[in-house]
Amino acid sequence: MKRWRRPAFAAFLLAYFLHFAWDGLGARFAPDDMMNMASHWRLGPVGLLLAQFTPWRGVLRPMGGLFYMPILYGFGLNPLPYHAVMMVFLLANVCLVYRFARLLGAGELAAGLAALPACYHAGLSFLYYDTAYIYDVLCCFFYLAAFVYYARARARGRLLRPGEMLAFLGLYLCALNSKEMAVTLPAVLVAYEWIYHQGPGWNWTGLSRWLRGQGRVALIAAALNLVYLYGKAFGPDPLFKIPGYRPVFSFARFMDFQKAAIADLFCKWNYFDRRGILAIWVLLFYLAWRRAQGAPQGAPRPVLRFCWIFMVVAPLPLEFLEGRGAACLYIPLAGWAVFASVVFVDIARAVSGFLSGEPVFRHLGRQGLLAAIVAGGVFLWVQENQHLKTSFVKPAIARLGQQTWEVIEQLRALNPRVPPRSRVVFLNDPFQDWDMVFIAGLWFRDPSVIIHLHRKTPFPPEELANMDYQFRFENGKLIRVR
Repeated sequence: MKRWRRPAFAAFLLAYFLHFAWDGLGARFAPDDMMNMASHWRLGPVGLLLAQFTPWRGVLRPMGGLFYMPILYGFGLNPLPYHAVMMVFLLANVCLVYRFARLLGAGELAAGLAALPACYHAGLSFLYYDTAYIYDVLCCFFYLAAFVYYARARARGRLLRPGEMLAFLGLYLCALNSKEMAVTLPAVLVAYEWIYHQGPGWNWTGLSRWLRGQGRVALIAAALNLVYLYGKAFGPDPLFKIPGYRPVFSFARFMDFQKAAIADLFCKWNYFDRRGILAIWVLLFYLAWRRAQGAPQGAPRPVLRFCWIFMVVAPLPLEFLEGRGAACLYIPLAGWAVFASVVFVDIARAVSGFLSGEPVFRHLGRQGLLAAIVAGGVFLWVQENQHLKTSFVKPAIARLGQQTWEVIEQLRALNPRVPPRSRVVFLNDPFQDWDMVFIAGLWFRDPSVIIHLHRKTPFPPEELANMDYQFRFENGKLIRVR
């Protein structure tokens, strides 16, 4: 791109991002936000900070606490600041996807187009209005930041220095502390080294030499993974014992994930069956691994080969869990976006080259035709996302967390205050689960205050009489009984 084209396209990406993401600032809290915030708040500032450096303890996604807690203490239960900070990270991730594409060898046009779905993708729309997905946003940020930091040094033909290795491991630890998706990064580094640099030899001597040199960062990152996974399996509150996080290794579960993931990434729900999924992956494999006619020895398109491996490896932590997809595909989206943009630019160049030889289009020139084809593709993408946002996303934003927000508004209107070590009971509440405990705990913000839900754990009359404070809801209004 010429000098004026880069800032012009950057301005377009910013406008596109703001057009689609801006109304997310007006969204309410997601129901899971209350549970997430309450779990981080209970750790306390020291415990939350300590959890960032002790992955073997298995604390659940402590990096999310560094997002939630400062905003909670500064702004309370006002959703706007949470959405605003999340939007900053989303915008930073757009820049990282661009750098990711460039470091993989994509041209400026292809890298710029790869940033377009990173700005807004209707299939991953939860990212733009549901702050409960902050873990995915943070994980993607630190994951791509670690890879870009690593690849930038390797692209200059050198290994990471000791200080740089510590910085990389710090970024990677932050990614692990954000979400479990980050565990694939060591495998991604091995794929990068294999495709872009010399791989290990096929003997123990060559492998040992490679692990001490090019592979040492991936090896240390893999060791960090083992410590992290130990905490998830054997820590005080192991994640792997939660039913929703127990993988089921079956072909049926694999195909269910593939159908959901392809549907979300292509924004075509209930469209692909098993044959369609197989056809897509066969086509992707062919495009990535084919040898162009007359290509020199080696990979003719390393960017496509790496992205193919990335698309296979990055979602592995999700593939055998139930019901994963949509916004959880944020990290794999980077590989899909780069792959699709490189292939699209290749096709656009081939078509523009062919049409420029036709009398009807000759006066437009190859560059003019290329610009027209790219503009047409971008227009269709924007139109499809606009349709999906109007039809599905806006109604979802309007419905999000309505009950949670109504309860927060009732607390704000009544403004109850209780002294330390009080026993508080809610005689009834509008939730099916324990949401009222989370919301009330975040409202009082005193770990010595004990909160009970009479609906969940009924008390005899004499026990209720010993409660310091009693509240109930009448026709949706919170009332203090005593």
